[in-house]
Amino acid sequence: MATLPHEMTIEILLRLSVKDLLRFKCVSKPWCSSIDDPDFIKLHLFHSVKTNTNHSLILRHCEYHFFSVNYDSLKTTQRLNHPLGEQKTPIKILGSCNGLLALIDDNGRIFLWNPSTRKSQVLPSSEIEFSSPSIFFPRSTYCGFGYDPISDDYKLVRMVQVHGKNNSYLHSEAKVYSLRSNSWRRIKDFCFYLSFY
Repeated sequence: MATLPHEMTIEILLRLSVKDLLRFKCVSKPWCSSIDDPDFIKLHLFHSVKTNTNHSLILRHCEYHFFSVNYDSLKTTQRLNHPLGEQKTPIKILGSCNGLLALIDDNGRIFLWNPSTRKSQVLPSSEIEFSSPSIFFPRSTYCGFGYDPISDDYKLVRMVQVHGKNNSYLHSEAKVYSLRSNSWRRIKDFCFYLSFY
C-alpha cells in the first residue's frame, strides 16, 4: 500500500480543526509527533488565521461556567470543563491570545488554559516585593496577556500599585511571566498612578 509523503500529510492536517487533530493523534506515532510538534502548531495557527477558519467564541456564564461557540456555525455550543473543575469559584479572564486564556481565581492563582486541547498550567506564585507601610493602603492590580513574536513566547504582565489617600503614598511593581521559562522577572517599575473608571 502506498503512503502519502510527509509534506502532503502535513498539508492535509493543517486544514483540520483542533478537535479533529486531537482525535487523529492516535492514528500513528508519526501523526502524533507531527501534531504535537511546536512548528506544526504554529503552522496550524497561521493557516487558521490566514483562511479565517477554526474560530471559536468562548463565553463565561455565572463567573465559573465556560462555553465554546463555533464561530462558523453559531448553533454548535459546547460546555467546557475549565481547569478548576466543578468548583463554584469565581474566575476572571485576564486576557486571551491565539486560543490561550489567562485566568485568575479568587485565591489569586493565575493559570493559562487552552480550551481546545483542554490543557492548562498554573503559573508559579510571585509575591509582591515592595513593603507596604504599616497603615493599610488600597492595592490595584492590572494584568495583560499576549504573544511576543521576537522571543516566540507567551507573556503575562502584572502591575501592582499601592496608593494612599489623595495619592499621598504610591509604590508600584511590574513583573513579566514567561511561559517558555515558566518564571517571573521584575521589570522597571512605573512611577505614575494608574486609574481606570
